[in-house]
Amino acid sequence: MEPGRTTMGPNARTALTLGLVLAALAAALTAALLVYGPRNDLEARHARIARKADLVAHMRADLYAAAQSEKSAVLAETDEASKDFATAAVAAVGRVDAGLAQFRKLGGDQEEEALTRDFAAAFDEYRKVDQEVLTLAVQNTNLKALALSFGPAQAALADMERALAPLADNAHAQRALAETLRIQSLHAPHIMEKTEKRMDALEQDMARASRSSRSALAALPAGPERAAALAAFERHGKITAEVLGLSRQNTNVRSLTLSLERKTKVLSACVESLRVLEEFLRGRMDTRATR
Repeated sequence: MEPGRTTMGPNARTALTLGLVLAALAAALTAALLVYGPRNDLEARHARIARKADLVAHMRADLYAAAQSEKSAVLAETDEASKDFATAAVAAVGRVDAGLAQFRKLGGDQEEEALTRDFAAAFDEYRKVDQEVLTLAVQNTNLKALALSFGPAQAALADMERALAPLADNAHAQRALAETLRIQSLHAPHIMEKTEKRMDALEQDMARASRSSRSALAALPAGPERAAALAAFERHGKITAEVLGLSRQNTNVRSLTLSLERKTKVLSACVESLRVLEEFLRGRMDTRATR
């Protein structure tokens, strides 16, 4: 051994070798993190944005499905069909709500959260109007009024006409039938009317016609014809009162008006909010792809 030089024992050499290996591993790990860490993080962000875009697309589709079912509920011709469509509309709205909840769980920056709040606010308004429309639509009071008018009321009028047929040349019989026919003819305008003021006027006209018809029947000679005609007239009057009661609720007309006016506006606001949010996400995805 040369003077001034020291020898390294086996333990020292092992320790040095282990240190060099550990240093090499650390360097390799650092390099891997530098290369693959950002890439994995970028891929994760890209996947998250893609998932959000998919949720937005599904929310928009479900929103349109809800609106279509709601329109069908309003225009349905039977209670059963109206309720079925209303159920479908509620289910579609529920899917939109679930999609929004999933979207929010994925997080986002302040700008994205602001856009999400805009849609949530528009969607809340949509749900309020939707509930109001569907609650009215399934009652179908106008359709029920029409069914009474063209069914039992028309039948009572026909019975009255048959009872008065033997007295066809009697002026009182003619007036009684003509005035009751006028009441019948005013059913449909009342059922389709939107305003209370016009309904009041129509009911006043019906009341005048009813008094005139009753007076004409009272002026007829006593007999089975007058008795049968009066019974049919009374039955027609009771059915008319039912028709007017249902018509006054006006649920079909009100639901249709809401659907065509307010509902259309809130739906447009929701769709526009989703469009803005989708464009924002697309821009973020394009930005990530270019890095």
